[in-house]
Amino acid sequence: MSRMSRLSSLWRNLVRRDHVERDLDDEMDAVFALLVDEKIAGGMSPANARRAATLEIGRTAVLKDQVRQARAGAFLERLRQDVRYAVRSLRRTPGFTVTAVLTLGLGMGANITIFTLLDAVIFKPLSVPAAHELVRLYERSPKGVPDSEGGAGQYLSFSFPRFRRLRQAIAPQSSLAASTRSSKFIARFPGSVQALPIRAQLVSGGYFATLGVPAARGRLLTDEDLRVDGADPVAVISDGFWKRSLGSNVGILGQTIAVNGVKAVIVGITRPGFVGLWTDSEPDLWLPLTLQAGLRYQRNVSSYTNADRNQPWTAQDAISWLIVFGRVAPADLPRAAARLQSANHEGVVALADTFADGESRREMAAHTLSVEPLVRGFSALRSRFSQALFALAAMVAIVLLVTCANVANLLLTRAAGRARDLRIRVSLGATTARLLQQCLTESVILAGLGGAAGLLAGAWASGALARAVLDASGDLPPVFSLDIRVVVFSAGISLATALLFGFAPALRVIRTGRTAGFTTTERNSPGSSIMKGMRPLVACQLALSVVVVFAAFLLGRTLINFVRIDPGFAVDHLVSASFDPEFSGYQRDQMPALEQHLLAAAKAVPGVASAAVSWCGLVTNCGTFSGFRIEGATERVSYHENWVSPGYFATTGVSLVSGREFDGGDNQSRAHVAIITESIARRHFPGLNPLGKRLGFGEPDTEIVGVVRDVQSETLHQPPVPLVYFPIEQPPAFRIFPRNLDVRFAGAVDGTVSAIRETVRRAEPNLSLDTLEPMSARIARDVGRERIVAYLASAFAILALLLAALGLYGVLSYAVAGRTREIGVRIALGARPATIAMMVVRDALKLVAVGTLAGLLAAVATGRLLRALLFDVTVSDPMTYGLVAGVLAMVTLLAAYLPARRAARIDPTRALRSE
Repeated sequence: MSRMSRLSSLWRNLVRRDHVERDLDDEMDAVFALLVDEKIAGGMSPANARRAATLEIGRTAVLKDQVRQARAGAFLERLRQDVRYAVRSLRRTPGFTVTAVLTLGLGMGANITIFTLLDAVIFKPLSVPAAHELVRLYERSPKGVPDSEGGAGQYLSFSFPRFRRLRQAIAPQSSLAASTRSSKFIARFPGSVQALPIRAQLVSGGYFATLGVPAARGRLLTDEDLRVDGADPVAVISDGFWKRSLGSNVGILGQTIAVNGVKAVIVGITRPGFVGLWTDSEPDLWLPLTLQAGLRYQRNVSSYTNADRNQPWTAQDAISWLIVFGRVAPADLPRAAARLQSANHEGVVALADTFADGESRREMAAHTLSVEPLVRGFSALRSRFSQALFALAAMVAIVLLVTCANVANLLLTRAAGRARDLRIRVSLGATTARLLQQCLTESVILAGLGGAAGLLAGAWASGALARAVLDASGDLPPVFSLDIRVVVFSAGISLATALLFGFAPALRVIRTGRTAGFTTTERNSPGSSIMKGMRPLVACQLALSVVVVFAAFLLGRTLINFVRIDPGFAVDHLVSASFDPEFSGYQRDQMPALEQHLLAAAKAVPGVASAAVSWCGLVTNCGTFSGFRIEGATERVSYHENWVSPGYFATTGVSLVSGREFDGGDNQSRAHVAIITESIARRHFPGLNPLGKRLGFGEPDTEIVGVVRDVQSETLHQPPVPLVYFPIEQPPAFRIFPRNLDVRFAGAVDGTVSAIRETVRRAEPNLSLDTLEPMSARIARDVGRERIVAYLASAFAILALLLAALGLYGVLSYAVAGRTREIGVRIALGARPATIAMMVVRDALKLVAVGTLAGLLAAVATGRLLRALLFDVTVSDPMTYGLVAGVLAMVTLLAAYLPARRAARIDPTRALRSE
C-alpha cells in the first residue's frame, strides 16, 4: 500500500470511524449470509445452516477486533477506547479518584516547587545569547577572600587600569567587560519631589555588547560614555523598573535624573527579562563606572597599603573593585586564557614593585589568573542555598515515592473489586498486552490529573518559597518564573509517576483477572494475592518515611541549636538600624554632625536606655580586616576591625572583661586607643595584662585600653572572630562614617521601631534607613535558611508519615475484612476482644519493624549528605533515633486503632452467616 493510501485509510479510520464500522458490520453480515446460503444449497435446513456458519466463522466480536487490529491507526483507536473506559471508570468512583489525584498532586507539587527554585538558583543559564561563551576572570591569591558568589576557590577583584590592560590583551578576537555588584543609591526623577531608593550597577562601556543584548528602547552604554568631558553622563534603566516605578512612560528617555546628586541622562531601556549577571536580583539602573568618585561608591573593595580610597578608584591600580567577565568563543579560549595570564602577570609584577615591604611584594607577585565559565551567571543564593536545595530535592523525591506506593495500594485494593470484570474480558479474548495498556492508561490519566494539580500548587508554592528565600514581598526576578523547563519537568515527573505506581498494580490486575472465579466467595472476599502486593508497598512507604523523618529531626534540631546560641551580646530590648549616609547624599565633613544628631534623636525616644553608632552592625555580615603590628609580635597579623562610638558596648550588651570603654575624650587630640577581644589577648599576651600594650596598622602607635568578650559579630554561622575596635572619632588614613545605629530600650521593643523611624526622619529627613528592626528579627533572618529548610523538611516528613499511616491503615483494614470468618470463629471459640485487637496490632508492628529497620539503615547512609547543613548535631545522634522510633510507634498505634477496634467488635454470628 502506498503512503498516500495509508494516510487516506488512517484519515477514514480516525475521522469517519462510524462509516467504517458500518461498512465492517455490513461486510460481516454479507459474509455470514453468503455462507448460510452455501450451507442451504448443500442440503442443510436454514436453522442448521446458520448454526454451522456461526461455528465456522467463530465469534463475530473477535473477528471484528482482529480486523480493527489490522487497520491503519489501530493503536490510536485502542488508545481512544482505553481513555474513554478509564474516564468512565474514574467517574464511577469519585472517592478513589479525588483521593488519588490529591495525593499525587501533593507529591508532585512538592517536587515541582523545589525543582523550580533549584532550577532558578543552580541550573538555569543566563538569559543572554550564547551564554556558554561567557567566562569569568578570577585573580587567585594565597590570602584571597572566599568567593561569596558561588565560584570556585578564592579570588580578588580587579582594578580599573588592570581591567583595561586585560581587555587590550585579547582584543579584537574576544571582548571583556567590567561591573560592580548592585548597590543602593538615591535617585530623583523628573517630576518627582521625593527621592527614591534604587539598586544600580556601575559598568564598563562594553557591558551590554559583551552580553549580547539589545536595547528595547533608545540605546545602551558604549565606551564613549565612560569619558568625562564635562557633559552630563548617561544612564540605562531596566524594563522592570521602567514599568514598575515609572509607569511605562516613554517620555522618560532623554530626561535627566540625579543619582546621589550626580546628574545623568536616560538614554535607553533594557529588554524585558534582562537582569544582568546576577540572576536573583534585578538592578534598576546602569551607570558608567567612571562615576565612582562622584557617586561616592565605596562597596566591595580590596586595596593594598599604597592605596587611597578617598581618591577616584579608576586611576588607582592598587584598588580592586571590579568583576571582570568576557565573551570568548570556545575554540579561542586556550589562546585567550594564555594572553590574559601573561598580561595579568605583568600587571601584578608592576604593582608588586611599588610595595616597600618584601613580604607584600612576594605575596602580590604570587597572584595568578583563572578563566572559568559563567554560563549560569552569579547568584547570591547559590552558595547559601545550593546544598539545602539538593537535600530538599532528595526529600521530596522520597515523598513522591511514598505517594506512588500509596496510590499503588489504592489501585491494588481497586483490583480486588474488578476481578469478575477482568475475568469476563479475558474470556472474551482480551490479551495480556491489551489489559496492560488499559490499566496503564488509567494510571497515566491519574498521573496527568495529579501533575496538573501539582503544577498549579507548585506555581503558587514556588513563588511563596522564593519570596521567603529572598525575604521579599514584591515582584520576583524573572529567573523564578515558570517556563518551558518547569513544564517539561512536570510532564516528565507525571509520566515517571504513572509508571511507578501503575505498572506493578497493572500486572497484579491482569493476574487477578486470569485467576479469579465467579463464586460468591471469590466476589466478596479480598484475594490473598492482592494482600501480598500491598504489604511490601507499605513496608517501603514506612522505610522511605523514616528517611524523611530522620532528616527532618536533624534539621529541626539544627535550627533549635542556632536559636540557642549565645552570640556574645544581649539580644533582648535591642533595636538596630542600618543606613549609608554617603548614598543619601551626605558629605564626609557632615559625618560628625550626623552622628550626634542620630544619637540625640534616638535617646529622645521614650524608654531608650542608651544608643550608639558603629561602622559595622551586629549580624549584618559586615566585615573589614587589616594587617596589624602588635607590640612584642615579630610577624604582621590580620584581624577584623570595627569603629564604634562611646557607649557602644553598654548598648549592645557586649561584656567588658577589663579596662574601660571609649569615652568622649577619645578624639584625635589624644593618643589613639583601641579595644581588643579576649581571643587576641590570649594569643598575644598569654598570662599578661594587655592594657597599655600597643598595636597599629604600620607601627604600634595605638594603646589598648580595654578587653571585651568575643562576639559573633558577622553571622551566627561562623565562630566569633577576633576583633579590634577603634573610636569612630579617630579613623585611620581613610575617613570612617557611621552606618549602623543601635538603640537599647529599658523595656519591650514592641512599637518602638516606628517611633525611632519617625524620630530619625525628623532629625535627618535626607537619611534613608535600609533596615530598622529588633535585633531578634535580624538574628532570625540570619538563620533564615535553616528555618526555611527545617520547616519544609517538617512539612515533607508530616506528609510522608500521613501517607504511610494511610497505607498502613488500608492494609490492616483490608486484612481484617479478609479474615472476617477467621476472627468470627476465634470469637465464637472464646477469644477476648483485647486478644483480637492485639492480633491486628501485632500485624502492624511487624510491618513497622521491617520498614523502620530498613529506613534507619538508609537514613544513616543518606544522612551524611546533610552534614554541611547541620550544626551541633551529628548523624549518629542517639536522641534522633529515639525520636524517630517514638514517632513511628505513635503513627502505628493511630493507624491500627480503627482496624483493631473493628476486628474486636465483629459479631461471630453475622460473620459465619455471611460466609
